[in-house]
Amino acid sequence: MKIPYGKTFIDIDLPETMEWQVLEKNVPFSFPSPTLIVQQAIADLARQLKNRLSPGAKLLLIVPDHTRQCGLPLILPLLIETLNSQLAAEIEILIANGSHVVQPESVIRDLVTQEVFDAVPVFQHDARDASQLVHLGQTSYGTEIWLNKKVKEADFIITVGGILFHYFAGFGGGPKMLLPGVAGYETIRQNHSLTIDKENGCFHPDSREGNITTNPVYLDLAQVMDIVPNVLSLQVLLSPSQQIVHAMAGPILATQKNLLPHVKKLYALETAASGEIVVAGAGGFPADVNLIQAHKAIRHACAVTRPGGTLIFFAQCADGVGSQTFMPYFDLGSAKNIGEELAKNFRINGQTALSLREKAEAVHIIFISDIAPDLVRQTGMTPCRSWEEATQIAAAEIRKCKMGIVLANASTTVPM
Repeated sequence: MKIPYGKTFIDIDLPETMEWQVLEKNVPFSFPSPTLIVQQAIADLARQLKNRLSPGAKLLLIVPDHTRQCGLPLILPLLIETLNSQLAAEIEILIANGSHVVQPESVIRDLVTQEVFDAVPVFQHDARDASQLVHLGQTSYGTEIWLNKKVKEADFIITVGGILFHYFAGFGGGPKMLLPGVAGYETIRQNHSLTIDKENGCFHPDSREGNITTNPVYLDLAQVMDIVPNVLSLQVLLSPSQQIVHAMAGPILATQKNLLPHVKKLYALETAASGEIVVAGAGGFPADVNLIQAHKAIRHACAVTRPGGTLIFFAQCADGVGSQTFMPYFDLGSAKNIGEELAKNFRINGQTALSLREKAEAVHIIFISDIAPDLVRQTGMTPCRSWEEATQIAAAEIRKCKMGIVLANASTTVPM
C-alpha cells in the first residue's frame, strides 16, 4: 500500500505474518463541483455584505498560511472578482501566519496565485513585529488582545479558511483565523497557555479534538469576536483528497458551528480498535511539513496504539522541527518535568513538546522522517529512514503480534 510522504508516496509491503485492519472513513461522495460550491457561497457572502459596505470601503481578506489548505487558488480569484464587480471595495489580503515565521515571496505567490498577487496588495502577519500590532482589549481569561493593526484600519473583514479537528483548540479555522492567525506573539502565548492544567502540570483534559463547549483555549480565543465585530467569513471543508465539498458564508462562530457536523461526518472515526503494532502517516504535505505539524497526527495514531505498543510513523518534515522554541523542552528529560516547567513558565510550542513526550513515553514510536536522527532521539522517538529499517527495528514485536492497524492519513482521520 501507499503512505503519503511529503509531496510523494512511499510504497510499503505489510508483513504477511500478521492480519491488518485499515482504519479509514468510507463516506460516499456525491457533491456538486467545487467551483459551483464556492460560487454559491461567494454569492451568499456578497448579499450579506451589500447592506454593510459603502462603495470604496476598505476590505481586508484574512487567509491562512501555507500550512493550512483551504482551496485558495480556486476561492481567491472568484472572490476578488465578485467583490470588485459588486462592491467596488478597496481590497487587501493579510496572510494569517499566527506564530509561524514569515515566508519568502515565492511561497506567497504560490499560495494566493500569481493572478491575485499581481492584482491585490498582499501582506504577511508577523506576530513578533510590534509595529504591526494594536491593543484591542482583554478576554475574561485575562488574555491581552493584540492584533495586526490592519484589522482596526479596515472598514470590514472577511476571513477565508478551512475547518478541521484541532488537537487542543477543538477545531481549526473559524475564530482561529483572528487568534492566533493575526495576533501578537504574547497574545498567542497567553491563549495557548490554557492548554496546561497548572495544578498537576499536564494537558488540560478539556483541551482536545472536537471539544469547544468546555475547552478553555477555544472559549478564550472565541471572545475575539466580541472585540472585532465587523467580520464575516467564508469557511470551507475539504475532503481527504483536498477537494472542496462544503462552503458557507456568514458570521464566524455561527458559520463554523453549522459546518461542524459535516467535519465530524468526514473525519471522526468511531472505533474501539487498538493494536500492538500501528502503521500510520501524517498524510503528506502540508500536514507533515515539520514535526510540530506532524505531531497532531501522532496523537491520533497513538489513540489506536495500545500502551506499550509500537507505532511506525511516516512524516517527511522537509522543514525540520518547525520552531526553535520546541526542542529545548526535551532537555528536561520527561513529560513530568516538561509539564512542571510549563505550569510555571509557558512558552509557545511547549504544549506540543509535552504532548509528544507523553506519547513517546506511552508508546514506542519509530519515526520515519528526514529530520536529523539526534533530534528525533531527543524527543524520545526512534529515528528511521525507511520502511525496511523500521520493520527491522520492530522485528521482535512483529513476530509476536497477530494483528496490526493501519491509519494512512492520521492528521485528518480522528479516532474517537
